[in-house]
Formats: sequence, C-alpha cells, structure tokens
Amino acid sequence: MSDELNSLITMADQSGREYYERWEFLNSYSGCMLGNPALSVLADAYLKGIRTYDVEKAYQYAVNTSHKFGNDMLGYSPEPLSISHTLEYAYTDWCVAQLAKALGKEDDAKSFYEKGQAYHNVFDKEKEWFRPRNADGTWVAWSEDARIKEWYGCIEANAYQQGWFVPHDVPGMVGLMGGRDKVIADLTNFFNKTPSNMLWNEYFNHANEPVHFVPFLFNQLDVPWYTQKWTRYTCEKAYANKVEGIVGNEDVGQMSAWYILAASGIHPSCPGNTRMEITSPVFSKIEFRLDPNYYYGKTFTVIAHNNSANNIYIQKALLNGKEYNKCYLDFTDIVSGGTLELYMGDQPNMNWGV
Repeated sequence: MSDELNSLITMADQSGREYYERWEFLNSYSGCMLGNPALSVLADAYLKGIRTYDVEKAYQYAVNTSHKFGNDMLGYSPEPLSISHTLEYAYTDWCVAQLAKALGKEDDAKSFYEKGQAYHNVFDKEKEWFRPRNADGTWVAWSEDARIKEWYGCIEANAYQQGWFVPHDVPGMVGLMGGRDKVIADLTNFFNKTPSNMLWNEYFNHANEPVHFVPFLFNQLDVPWYTQKWTRYTCEKAYANKVEGIVGNEDVGQMSAWYILAASGIHPSCPGNTRMEITSPVFSKIEFRLDPNYYYGKTFTVIAHNNSANNIYIQKALLNGKEYNKCYLDFTDIVSGGTLELYMGDQPNMNWGV
C-alpha cells in the first residue's frame, strides 16, 4: 500500500499534472473506467495508519483530482454515464472529507462532506430510484425496464446494480429509497432473482465488481443473517477450484480478493471507514499475520466452531474470550491482535449482531 501510494504521488509530481491518474498503464495516464479510486486508497491507508509518504502533498493532489474530475460544476455529473459518475465521485469526495478531518482541515472536511451528498441530485423521487440527468437538468427518458437496462446512465452495469453504491452514507441512501423495510425487500428481490450459476445477469452480478459490497448492506440494515447467507452462497456458486474457477473478469485481483476476505469472515464495508463487516466464514480457522512495521498485534485469528456447508449462520461470537454482539469489527480490533470466535448453526440467530 505504501509503495502504491508513493508511486501515485511520484507520478503526479514528476508528470507536472499534480493530480492522480486513473488506471496507470506503462507510466501513462490511460483514464480508463471512471471515478477517482486513488482518493479512496489514500484515505483508507491514512486512516489505517499507513503514512509513509508526503502527507501534505498527497492531500493537495487529492483535492486537485476532485476539482478536475468530479461533480463540482452542476452538483452531479451529466450524461453520458450520469449515475455511475455521480455516485463514484460523491463517494471519493467523502473520502477526501475523512482525510481532511483527520488532518485537522475542518473547512475542507465540511466542504467535501457536502460534496459527498451529490448522490441526492441523481435520485428521482417520483421514480424512487437513481436516474441519469442531462446537463440542462432534465431527466433521461424512463421506461418500465429502466432499472435493469444496461448502460442506462451506468458503465458495464444497470441502475439497479449501480444504485446501491452509496457506501459512505447508507442511512441517507435508505431514507431516499423509502426506509429500511422497503430497502430490505428490494435487496432481497435483487438477490432472489440472481441465477444460481452467477454468470452475467441483471441482478446481483458478482461477475462484475460494482455489486461486490452489496451483500454487506444487510449488516447495516440490522439483518446480518442475510449477509451471512448471501456471502456463503456466492463463495459456493461463483468460485470453484478449476481453470474456470472465477465467475467473472478477475480485474487486477478484485474477484479473488473478495473471495479471500468473505471466506475469512471479515470484509471492509467502505474504504475510508475503519468498519469491517463480519460474515460467515468458509474456513474453520484463519490467521492473519499483521505487518510489524505498522501494527503491533502480531496475529488476528478467526475461528468458526461447528462450521459446515449447512451451518452457515452465526449463533454467537466471542472477541478475545468475551461475548461480542456486533456484526462488525473496527480495524483497530484486528490490528491489535486477538481472536474472534464464531459459533455456527443451520438457522439464523435473529438476536445476534443487531
């Protein structure tokens, strides 16, 4: 992580551009895909104690990047790809806000936090979903299949898939969408309509990365057993020990990274936030070796008692021997070292983790 950030900062510096590139290729600015992913990498690293670079320069380049590529002009990004651009930029602006706050830059923190609310500006309350907008403020035409129509305001996705991408403000997103019960029902529909082969589809399209964090939303909606159910289901259906063992494009390791983390029972919910979601591990014991250059905890171990293909639901948990009733950890809990014990069963325990 330190090497990656130092490389990004060096390229922004030596090129004279003073902003972070997207999808560097052969030391060139390819600009492929969208968003400002370097901003989330930087914020997440800093908040997790990785600060072995020129922090002030790194921060200034983050600010420059947001102003050059973002929602500044209209408060949203117009067509083409209005939904994807607006939501991605809103999230990484929130990331800059977290970094600014950590650095004591209160005015910047407030400004970038407000920019992180830009997702509101592409949500059509009449249609009750995200909808692409033109530069003149008008909405792009809506149709009955608008939510599942690929490329409708989105890149390599549809609005149903991309629309969940407000990881930095789940309560705000839920409020826009009509409240917790309605969102749980809609998410349940989203997963239930996913084909069992997990190949490219209009719903939980695990073959493409934009939906990879969506199963963990159930934790934040106080129904963590659905996170446990669907991550275990995905580990079983979307991955296999064979040549065609990954259901979609590996995309620089993301498909495998998701499996390793989900199968270990711990997955981040939003880079730039130190909350780590707990889910149902595939493995009965996992040991994370912590980098002594950054963290003093030596190892963090996850043990799943009574784990099996049927026993996918967490019944209770112990953290370092003490009863633990949250469906998430803080990153500091992990890097301090210790043991998380999960006791598994074949039925959801609706009192755990809520």
